[in-house]
Amino acid sequence: MSTSPAPSASDVMTVPVHHGMFCWFEHHSASPERAVEYWTALVGGEHAAVPLPCGNTMHLMNAGQHHRWSLRALAGCPALLIERGPHWLPFVAVDDTDAAHARALELGARSVAAPHDNGMGRGAIIEDPLGAALGLFTAAPGATDGVNPHGHGFMCWCELVTPDPKASAAFLAHVLGWTSTEQDMGAFTVTIASANGHPVASLWMQCADDAHPWKRARWYPYVQVNAIEPAAAQAKALGATLPCDIMPIPGVGRWQPTYDPTGCETALLEPSHCAPKGS
Repeated sequence: MSTSPAPSASDVMTVPVHHGMFCWFEHHSASPERAVEYWTALVGGEHAAVPLPCGNTMHLMNAGQHHRWSLRALAGCPALLIERGPHWLPFVAVDDTDAAHARALELGARSVAAPHDNGMGRGAIIEDPLGAALGLFTAAPGATDGVNPHGHGFMCWCELVTPDPKASAAFLAHVLGWTSTEQDMGAFTVTIASANGHPVASLWMQCADDAHPWKRARWYPYVQVNAIEPAAAQAKALGATLPCDIMPIPGVGRWQPTYDPTGCETALLEPSHCAPKGS
């Protein structure tokens, strides 16, 4: 199986990261090496293995000068993360990790990892009252480049699947300062959350027949691809499970839900501006 080329510098757009914006994604599974193999083949790029103090290893996925996300083994993670099985843990940039963590606990969230310093800044992990795990992070001055790259192979959106979008929106407004509006998508309505006026996430009502093994709320990231059909076909050939066909998102693009070979739920998204004419 050939490896997809990494995006060139001209293909990548960067957006400054401000309070309330997603700034990192961590992939947790029992087989991070298998995840590295899969994602490298699917979206290109390289990875670097970084030993952690706990004895675990974190794999950094890179594309040129830009980091994409990290992948690590569930071993050594807090119990609340281990019991979820394979999953993505998104991190949101906040001006003050300790204050955001305290606001979350005020509304009934559980602390998965209390605020602590690391080599890049200060972070914490919470589980919201409906069960979704979320990371909070304040970068140390000069420790990061302060931007989110966008383009083929990078995270371009994040969705919260929740049994109560209104309650989730209220919680996130209190903790992160997000605002939200309901948007008519034709056959359904979705809640769009924004940070400082910039859309950052969608909040979807969890289906009664949700097949995901983690039945409570969860975050579900989208990876951008230039062309959805070949990306979906390659994902399947590399061992991913495709639970349904490619679907349109009006005014946004086309997406393909997947479970990667480790069982981690991820969507592939071809934005409308990438779609070939006539599609």
